[in-house]
Amino acid sequence: MSRIPSTRLRIGALAALLALPAAPVHASYTISCNSHGYRYQYCSANTNGYVRLQYQTSQAPCIRGRSWGSDNGGVWVNNGCSAQFEVGGNSGGSNAGAAVAAGIGLAILGALAANQDNDNNDYNSVYGPPPYPIGGGPVPGWAIGTFNGWLWGQSQTIQINPDGGVNVWYRNGGSARGWFSGNTLTIGNNAMNVQPSGGGIVVNGAYFGR
Repeated sequence: MSRIPSTRLRIGALAALLALPAAPVHASYTISCNSHGYRYQYCSANTNGYVRLQYQTSQAPCIRGRSWGSDNGGVWVNNGCSAQFEVGGNSGGSNAGAAVAAGIGLAILGALAANQDNDNNDYNSVYGPPPYPIGGGPVPGWAIGTFNGWLWGQSQTIQINPDGGVNVWYRNGGSARGWFSGNTLTIGNNAMNVQPSGGGIVVNGAYFGR
């Protein structure tokens, strides 16, 4: 019995996936999130991957990626931004996402079919996520990384991620989480100014090196 090429198997599996019914559409709802005293605030919500600023209620500007943002667990605001946000929908309540997915799937089917003659050279590869471009996100390149320094009377390590998330580890064994937006690092109720300096950063006048 001849071996069925693995490319053809993948074509059949992808076709079966495209035939599956679309996931149900979730209704959106509105939440309010306020940056009192220009402090960082996180408002929990089931965003379902969709958030839209509906109405700004603050005089301070609300700029996505700088003074507000979101993840699957909710919405964050900072630097005085206060607003009402529509969350939990599916970007307009249409089937545009399903149509895009179907188009991508058909394109993949065509590429697999065109290359099935090379099936004997097929091999398995594991691809990780693409590297985040330095300076390509809401956090400037100079602020991305892990820094060590002395602040609040103790040694600590600050890790600033490309998406603005911050982790802090203290020498005494404690830790904290926060957010970086613009030039402001917010940990709990403490908002600190951050500036580049040499190969490191200066946090509220204290130098942290890589």
